[in-house]
Amino acid sequence: MTEVSLICTPQSFRPSNCVRVRWLDWDHDYPAALANWPKEYPLTLDDWQKNRADGFRYCAVVEHAAIVALAAVWTYSETHWEVAAVSTAPAARRHGYGTAVAGFA
Repeated sequence: MTEVSLICTPQSFRPSNCVRVRWLDWDHDYPAALANWPKEYPLTLDDWQKNRADGFRYCAVVEHAAIVALAAVWTYSETHWEVAAVSTAPAARRHGYGTAVAGFA
């Protein structure tokens, strides 16, 4: 897997069409997140809540209660954050969903 590091500034930011993207709700979207989570990294409800406490937020394209694409935002200080864990379901790839969640985040 290739890791990419980019710096977003007011001069370099270009919004994308994010109409279908929304923030996941910590209290209601755990089942959808669990179904989308990589099987090699089990996501318990305790992990889900710990991620929240650690400064993570998740946005996604959700269709019929299933996550099509997901991105995490990690706010590790008041002025610094990063986009992480961008993924798209295999059947939904090449439709711009990954770009949409990354742009929204």
